Amino acid sequence: MKRAILSTVLCALLSASFAETLGVNLSEKPVTNGFADMGKLSYGKKIVTIDDKSYPNPIDKRKAFTKAIASGSPATIIVSGDIDLSDGKISDDDHSYFDKFDNGAHKRVHDDIVYPVSSNKTILGKDNARIMFGGLSFLTGKNLIIRNVTFWDAHGSTEYSTETKPESKASADALVIWDKQSPLPSNIWIDHCTFTDGKCVDMQRNFNHDGSIDICGGKNITISYCEFTNHDKVLLVASGEKFKEPEERQVTLHHNYFHNVTQRLPRSRGTQMHIYNNVYDDIGVPNNGGYMFGPGTGSMYIVENNYIGSHLAHIVSYFDKSEESDKSFSRFYESGNSVKIEEKDVKWDGAEKTRNFKAHFVQSKSEIPWKIPYKYEMEPFEDARQKAMNGEMGANQKIEINN
Repeated sequence: MKRAILSTVLCALLSASFAETLGVNLSEKPVTNGFADMGKLSYGKKIVTIDDKSYPNPIDKRKAFTKAIASGSPATIIVSGDIDLSDGKISDDDHSYFDKFDNGAHKRVHDDIVYPVSSNKTILGKDNARIMFGGLSFLTGKNLIIRNVTFWDAHGSTEYSTETKPESKASADALVIWDKQSPLPSNIWIDHCTFTDGKCVDMQRNFNHDGSIDICGGKNITISYCEFTNHDKVLLVASGEKFKEPEERQVTLHHNYFHNVTQRLPRSRGTQMHIYNNVYDDIGVPNNGGYMFGPGTGSMYIVENNYIGSHLAHIVSYFDKSEESDKSFSRFYESGNSVKIEEKDVKWDGAEKTRNFKAHFVQSKSEIPWKIPYKYEMEPFEDARQKAMNGEMGANQKIEINN
């Protein structure tokens, strides 16, 4: 626990010392160097400011924020300081709001705290912007951008008391994309954000948190220059085996810093996943060694020029239930990473039917059943690692906004 809190503090100090300046021109089309560039991505021309000066009362500030993100009008929402989604029900020192279970079925009394974001919204963080003690959801929207915001301790509880149902799981996510029923959301950019459980540490098992980001489905998604720390199940793409079509989930991960986390970096089913120039270090904890890449049924991975540092268990856990002859049989292409992934680096999950390293791990891009459709700038893994050490990944960057 001390290690996790110390890591969070050190990273905050590094970010403050080496923060870069993010230039945002609201009149220009954003360039993400990922799948989001394939869609119509733009900033909202209308500016809404949510800060402590305009809203000195924290509950009024939260209400103004959640009203702005749910509005039907395109907007750029500039946030500074803390947004407490729990309205004071939760704090770093008191999570008792989520410790209550009824006396009958022993089901939790309070549901997760989550607020929807509608289409054509940009959220830009200034002055250490934090979204705390709850989460956001992109359910059906298009053209959604979040930059330079810290997601802090999206706290919840297991569905049932673990004293009566030890296998019960938590469901609280900092950010969830798609509700599995509505049309797929698309054109999404998550950039220079930090995702952390704050001062809560449950990395051996997530009693209070589920995902940092859960992408049930979505097209044209780029996650870039983000920091993921102090968390167990970080990034899930598709939540069940029925989601096998890769074209329903198109995700680019680049220049993200995963450290002091456990697993799902990402875990996926049915996705076209491009992973380049990310930094992985300090992965796994005792009794939960974890893994980095978790491709499942229908997962098509291109993994390039990533830094793979210290880890307690395997680099890859494979979960594909397909036969090699199936259309949904997953493929994994890797090149230029700091560690050449070999068969010894792979753990075959119990569900894996074809435990054939050479069948899954293809040798050339020509064997991958999709081609990267966008332009991207890739660098050596050493350069990406240096950016992480310099605090250039994650929130708390300086930001300049121009019309």
